[in-house]
Amino acid sequence: MLRHARRPLVIAGGGVIYSEASAALRRFAEATGIPVADTQAGKGALAWDHPCAVGGVGATGSPVANALAREADVVLGIGTRYSDFTTASRTAFQDRDVTFVNLNVAAFDAGKHAGTSLVADARAGLEALTTALTGYHVDPGYTNRIEAANADWRRVVEHAYHLGHQPLPARPRSSAR
Repeated sequence: MLRHARRPLVIAGGGVIYSEASAALRRFAEATGIPVADTQAGKGALAWDHPCAVGGVGATGSPVANALAREADVVLGIGTRYSDFTTASRTAFQDRDVTFVNLNVAAFDAGKHAGTSLVADARAGLEALTTALTGYHVDPGYTNRIEAANADWRRVVEHAYHLGHQPLPARPRSSAR
């Protein structure tokens, strides 16, 4: 499925952190070029400034990750439970033919969204997938689009971090003691 995907997306959940699979995720992303979004529990699974990192997905996600989720034709969920917070009750995925491949140590979570289940530890599964996908890389046009969207979003974030917000508003003292 991943070899034939036009707009694949990885969603890295807490299972990546728990299995200490961050290095394996980085190697997978670099080998395939597939963008990596994360859940709240998966924050830090891939460094925020890695070229394949697109930020959080879902209710508190980045515009880049949420746009990619809307358009994804194959979603590889790694160590995620696909909570409503992450998936917006699955409305985050708008491609009518989207398919899910779920790598999870828990069979129940690997079977969510009628996905293809890969029941394994995240690190072992990622290592096997990286080997199985040797020679596969996303289309360069997809990569360029992701890089441009990430650069635009990072400019917005950088601007927000440097607004200064000075002087701070005064806090009135309460007369009641």
